[in-house]
Amino acid sequence: MMTTVAENNKESKVSGKAGRLQGWLLIATCWLASAGAVLIAPVLPFMQKAFADQPHADILTLIVLVIPGLMIALFSPVMGVLVDVVGRKRLYLISIAVYTVAGILPFFLHSLAAIIATRVVVGIAEAAITTISTALTADYFTGEEREKWLTIQIGSASIVAVAMFAAGGVLGGFAAGWRTPFLVYGGAVLFLPLIAIFLWEPDESKQTRHEAAARPPFPWREIGHVCAMSLFTSVMYFVITIQISFLLTERGVTTPAVIGIGSAIANAGVPFGAFVFHRLSGWAINRLLVMSFAIIAAGFYIVSSVPDVNFLIAGAFVACFGGGMVMPLLLNWTMVRLPFAQRGRGAGGYMAAFFLGNFLSPLVVTAIAAKAGGLFGAVGVLAVVCLAVSLISLVLVVLKRGPTEAVGEHGSIALPH
Repeated sequence: MMTTVAENNKESKVSGKAGRLQGWLLIATCWLASAGAVLIAPVLPFMQKAFADQPHADILTLIVLVIPGLMIALFSPVMGVLVDVVGRKRLYLISIAVYTVAGILPFFLHSLAAIIATRVVVGIAEAAITTISTALTADYFTGEEREKWLTIQIGSASIVAVAMFAAGGVLGGFAAGWRTPFLVYGGAVLFLPLIAIFLWEPDESKQTRHEAAARPPFPWREIGHVCAMSLFTSVMYFVITIQISFLLTERGVTTPAVIGIGSAIANAGVPFGAFVFHRLSGWAINRLLVMSFAIIAAGFYIVSSVPDVNFLIAGAFVACFGGGMVMPLLLNWTMVRLPFAQRGRGAGGYMAAFFLGNFLSPLVVTAIAAKAGGLFGAVGVLAVVCLAVSLISLVLVVLKRGPTEAVGEHGSIALPH
């Protein structure tokens, strides 16, 4: 068995053709960013209590959760340039090593400021990991295979996130309390030998390195509008992921394990949505936008209007289902528009938009909540916003305007039949 794997890997390197092993390895490293965030989400209310004596603890504990997202947003474009200019693999290995060490440090720290500092480092490492993984996926695969793996990247990450929600809640009940989930970051070290053995630097990246360095810093003309849409969508996408523990707490749920399980059930909607996108990827983009945002709006409305916890979780599931449809759509829309030498920048641009939305989402919700009478009122306002986006997209469908192409045909933008 081991001989067969080694032979297959050798053949892959020689032929330059990746297989399932490389695909899943690249996908699995992308799990690190999403899994690490949701792992600690269920214990945030308990972290707030632990640091209640420190100034602004309620805001700073939220920053602990979302600051890696801001770092990914700020540094992904930089990483996109670096991977196009200096190559992929070495930076990949360094970034995962840094992620592992910085990730577990909060277990030992007793200052929110120090914890936030380690989270900044984690976010910078995640910027490199997600950008390189996405770029290599686009490098190694073409056509329908590329569309498949980029969609799996979203869907599988959300499945892992579901497990991490539940695990974070359970681990939060251990003796070390909210600190325990941070130890899980240490598991990332297992990726280092796998990357070293089974992945390789694409030959084309070496041939075009100088050419890539001379290109514009970011392909605004090709994907600038897609990244802007990704930023807005990401803000909506993270509403449930970030706020679900607080929504459940406000409805009277106080046990970490129950919050974790409820959060996991809600976020299970994302992989189902990603699967539906994969089946419908031949549809016009604007039609998928109509459907996705209508579903998100319905989910937000249910969450904001029902007093029962079970119905709240059901509504959150619906919202996550819509998010699971639209995020892989935007990722594929970004990557298929770019040539090889710009994919690192493209991946960096998408990741910057996605994780800037991760950072901005709780700030947007907090600002709206101050005017709308609380967290549930804010979610209700966002339901109206998403419904408006769906209706605008519907008008574009009727007028045959906007993005009428599809992303799922032959790995490139194509008009639907």
